[in-house]
Amino acid sequence: MVSSEPPVSDIEKREALEAVLNSTSFARSVQLRAFLRHICEMELAGRTSELTEYEIATEVLGRRKDIDLGDDSSVRNRAYDLRQRLEKYYASEQPAAAVRIEIPRGGYVPAFLRQTPQVPALTQPMVVVGAPRADRRWRRLTAAVAIALLCAAAGWIAGSSGQRPRPASILAEAWGPLADPSGDLLICIATNLHLLIRPHIPLRPSRMDVPKELYPHFKLTRPLADSETLYMEPAQLSVPLAELAAAASLAATRTSFGGSYQILPESEAPLTALLGRNGVLIGTPVNSQAASVLLKTVPLTIGFTPNDEFAVIDQRKPAGQEVLYATQSGIEPGPRPFYGLLTVLTTTDASGKQHRTLSLTGTGSSAAIQGAVEFFCSADRMRDLKRRLGGTFPPNYQAVIKCTTSRGRLISYDYERHVVVEKR
Repeated sequence: MVSSEPPVSDIEKREALEAVLNSTSFARSVQLRAFLRHICEMELAGRTSELTEYEIATEVLGRRKDIDLGDDSSVRNRAYDLRQRLEKYYASEQPAAAVRIEIPRGGYVPAFLRQTPQVPALTQPMVVVGAPRADRRWRRLTAAVAIALLCAAAGWIAGSSGQRPRPASILAEAWGPLADPSGDLLICIATNLHLLIRPHIPLRPSRMDVPKELYPHFKLTRPLADSETLYMEPAQLSVPLAELAAAASLAATRTSFGGSYQILPESEAPLTALLGRNGVLIGTPVNSQAASVLLKTVPLTIGFTPNDEFAVIDQRKPAGQEVLYATQSGIEPGPRPFYGLLTVLTTTDASGKQHRTLSLTGTGSSAAIQGAVEFFCSADRMRDLKRRLGGTFPPNYQAVIKCTTSRGRLISYDYERHVVVEKR
């Protein structure tokens, strides 16, 4: 369902444009990308009255100034191709895109349309949780993660039609043991320690008063009467939405291989739970003990600069030279770069069977982790990575993914560099 309320902002329009331009559907069509960028930039500049067939022919397609539009239908043909390519992109890559770009037939002015997702009721659970525990807190935590992941997965399901096809053979090769349908794949998610702020927290040792400076922030989207008092207490249940979306993408790909999976918080599935089985670890060293320990054994990790900025660190280099990529802090709007780091480690048990651990982390924004996951689930990106790796996937390697985000949302993701890890 598409609606025109609320109006699509210029920032949202640019995010939608950049997402399309950096997509797989448009990766090999320089001319279509130039066509789309030109008409969208003209719309953003308020110059839609200048978007004519002649203007596009001469400014975008490089036709001569004395072109005879009666004999040259190149603009109309490319506009048709552009419409078809946009339909393909939204059908296959971003069915749940918040804002869609359409080129109405008979003209060249792009329309930016807000899409309201329709989420169907799920008739079958997408998450397999562990056996019940006596501790009710962990059951609630597991259920909370499972429900949130169901919501993220539902967003993908809502935009797809029918069953998802079996992944391309390149993904089976890249995933290796992770694609083996036998046994459960364990997806372990680190949780953040947050302070839960709300009124009416019962009096208990963990309850604390909220500084008055935080009251305006709470009131931005939440009701609060003038007579009410805010309190806060520690909460261990927080998982960023982008990481939930990442887990949903992994789960969907795993399901398409015909395998099952479990999703558990790290507190229920520490690093030892990943030993001797196939597993995925989602989290940064700052909020994951498992990620902190595992990444100490490989060349690249996520750390901090002397100014406390998140960074990709090369642990093989001396102090002062170890920062490869740093994330600049700031609250200004617009696209910003972050870096995802995916680490693939493979072991062989006594019977000769291989097991694989995939670690996914990033610099600062959880959207960087989401970008690393989308990269790992993309046939085109993994095909390109295989080429860069020399034509085969080594059992142990790391890849840095440059992710462009805006207001915490992933816009694009691209290969940045890789490291082959020596045999462990």
